[in-house]
Amino acid sequence: MRIAQISDIHADDKESFKRLDRALDWLRRMEPDALIVSGDLSDPPRRAVYGEVRERLLSLGTHLQVVPGNVDDRDLLREVFHQDGVSTESGPFNSVATIGGAMRLIGLDVTVPGAHHGDAAPILPWLREQLNSGGAPALIFMHQHPFMCGIDNKDKNKCRSADELSLVIGQASDTVLGITCGHVHRAMSTRFAGLPATMCPSVTGANKLRLDGREPETTDPSGLLVHHYAETRLVTHVVSLG
Repeated sequence: MRIAQISDIHADDKESFKRLDRALDWLRRMEPDALIVSGDLSDPPRRAVYGEVRERLLSLGTHLQVVPGNVDDRDLLREVFHQDGVSTESGPFNSVATIGGAMRLIGLDVTVPGAHHGDAAPILPWLREQLNSGGAPALIFMHQHPFMCGIDNKDKNKCRSADELSLVIGQASDTVLGITCGHVHRAMSTRFAGLPATMCPSVTGANKLRLDGREPETTDPSGLLVHHYAETRLVTHVVSLG
């Protein structure tokens, strides 16, 4: 099973749509079983732009599931995308879908309206219910990262209540395959709640890798992730579109 992930489209002009089209053109040959989008679709959030982004994403001809990012308007996003499996008609834009009867995609809306950081606390009761329902193995995706990434000035805007989130995942009776996010515009991997945790590179291009005051002159190209699930094993591939 092939789950494609793109993130941080920040659509607002012709160039941003060209970058999105480039990512989708690469994915057409992959023919993924699902496409997840981990936030920041339109910047600023506009109904017409969301509509254009949705049309392009649906052109891939596969299951589509999105979560909002810190620059999105969750209510406007809900109106335009109106995807199945959304938890409520208002409030957090969480969603869950089972793909091919073998794998669940759980989208968490950890955004805090008007803020750059996220907070998992409001969605934990819903997530606990999902992870103890006897469902298929799950890949969790969200926007803000719940782990420390180490990049200067980026961790102040990570997802808060990470310890509580880790506890809910760790106590789950259902199998959780991993957790993935966006937000920092760089590909990276670590562990969270004892599980593989990844960050998807951005469609718009990477932020510089600034660690301990050291910053290279060049930046990395845009990219995406492909999560491959087979025989109970999840492998995440990083695709560079440079």
